[in-house]
Amino acid sequence: MSLVRRIAVTYGTFVTANYLSNYVLFPDKKLDYGFLNRWGTRTAHIITIGLPLAIADHLSIDMWKKVLVPRMNYPAGTIFSISRTPGPYLFHIVTFAYVGIMAYIAWDSYANPYHKDRIQAFTSKAYPELQGCHTMYMLPLTSGAVDYLSGKYWPHGTLLGLFPPTAAFITVKGFGMKWPWNENLTAFEKKLNNL
Repeated sequence: MSLVRRIAVTYGTFVTANYLSNYVLFPDKKLDYGFLNRWGTRTAHIITIGLPLAIADHLSIDMWKKVLVPRMNYPAGTIFSISRTPGPYLFHIVTFAYVGIMAYIAWDSYANPYHKDRIQAFTSKAYPELQGCHTMYMLPLTSGAVDYLSGKYWPHGTLLGLFPPTAAFITVKGFGMKWPWNENLTAFEKKLNNL
């Protein structure tokens, strides 16, 4: 499968997983999916963050497969996976997530007209997102559980293939958020929920 097609399939998976994660993180809340407002809505986040994540994921996978794993003296033809290359794979999943999220945050900090202090908008997210990205270690465990329970491998773009990335969005967003999570609602969402 070509790089562009892999990114497109992963992007669709990430958009869906991000959307589903909101139902777990905010089960009883009304959220702002305002399709007419380009900035600061859940829809803007869902649609835009998936692209840098998908690009970072597949560029990182290709870099590890084609350049780094062979240089680390793994046998030729070693599959890049949690079972065959555990250290590099775990490093990959944390770093691609952090790079993709921070690329989105950099773009949003620069382009979003609602940010008064663009540098503060960017730097205020750097450490919380790093905290959240450390939970990406759960991704291979979730994938393994889905594969084991179903009896086969489920890639991105399939129904059961949605479980691991949805769980990843839940943990990364959840551990990166301020507690209580109601503090992570926008001002408009707080009004919607009478908070």
